[in-house]
Amino acid sequence: MKFSSRIAALLSVLALCAGSLLAQEAAKPKQVKDQMEYDLFTAATKETDPAKKIQHLLTWKEKYPESDFKNDRLVLMITTYQALRDGEKMLATAQELLKNEPRNVSGLYYVTLLTRSLNNTAPDRLELGEKAANGLLGTLPETFDAAKKPQSVTDAVWRKEKEKLEIEALKTLAFIQMAKKNFAGAAEEYTKILKLNCTGAVSYQLSTSLLQQKKPELQMPAIYHVARAAYYTGEDALAPDVQKQVQAYFEKVYTKHTGWKKGMEELIAQTKTSCFPPDGFTIESEAQRMAREDEKLKSEDPQKYLWIQVKKALIAEDGSGATYFEQIKGSALPKLKGTVVSTSPAKKPKEVVVAVSSADTPEIKLVVDAAFPNDAPAGTVIEFEGAVPNTFAADPFLVTADIEKAQITGWPAPPPPAKKAVGRKGSRKR
Repeated sequence: MKFSSRIAALLSVLALCAGSLLAQEAAKPKQVKDQMEYDLFTAATKETDPAKKIQHLLTWKEKYPESDFKNDRLVLMITTYQALRDGEKMLATAQELLKNEPRNVSGLYYVTLLTRSLNNTAPDRLELGEKAANGLLGTLPETFDAAKKPQSVTDAVWRKEKEKLEIEALKTLAFIQMAKKNFAGAAEEYTKILKLNCTGAVSYQLSTSLLQQKKPELQMPAIYHVARAAYYTGEDALAPDVQKQVQAYFEKVYTKHTGWKKGMEELIAQTKTSCFPPDGFTIESEAQRMAREDEKLKSEDPQKYLWIQVKKALIAEDGSGATYFEQIKGSALPKLKGTVVSTSPAKKPKEVVVAVSSADTPEIKLVVDAAFPNDAPAGTVIEFEGAVPNTFAADPFLVTADIEKAQITGWPAPPPPAKKAVGRKGSRKR
């Protein structure tokens, strides 16, 4: 059963609690009623085989139902059923213990834990677990009162053991809220747990409860906690195979939201230093980034911004580019700045292919009315105004436009003519 490791880990907590309570009852020592009970007590406590042990315990219970040790016997029965991997009998025995002593820490703890471990979400089971978890939380201040701490236990250990039981109770309350589909309530419980002990598995559970609420304002905190769980390596980390799946999910969600992986490593590093995202935490979406970059470009280079808007319309995914071109065909383009990619013919070019959005991607072919007297090397920056588009190809992208040579500036000046050789003065031809 899944709960065996949790029980083993927290037996020490219950032992400390029991030791504290036994110290309080020292004035009323427990006694066996006669030799037969002593023999049954001895047989039950010394037996190591769980199957035989439970038989001794049941016999003892049948013969001496009102034994001074009846509650201790029930706790021993619970742990024996745990060894036999019988969760239902563990739960029934814990309930019996609580009937005898409603605030018994062991009984409250086992019912609390078994509510999650047995994963039975029937309404009566959830009600039973909620009552036990809240009862366990209610007993902790009294159980772990500093005055009741055994001298052999340090203050730090005492606080830590209290925290362990508190976390188990909160995990069960969160489980119950998730089962009831009260995702906001579950998120509150998971948040309380992380404030006590910031672990990876609980971050993943918190992210799930946040995403299930389907509220836009909770999406960013949810992604943050997915990232924490995906790369957390400390106490209570996700199992390696599960963690790999969560990593893949996080990278998929992140890249879908942002359009790239840039910034992902920085976010992961942040989750390793802080359990919760800072106030106002957000991850810029691809649309937000593109809008920001557009505004910056519009301010810094309005010519390029204008051309990019035209190009976006021409290569629109919905196929409306051809229709849009018909609207701008024959109309002069505004003043643009471009980089020469190629020219034709080589010596006295009349066609100039330029890049506008970038430095080397062909976008516009200018067909000049008169040839230039000289070529312009690739990389030359020119400005042109009044180019009139006449044809358009989407793949590879290229707009062909007619333009007057006088409307192009920045073309390099032709080199000066070569000087003719001059003979020596007074020299004679022989």
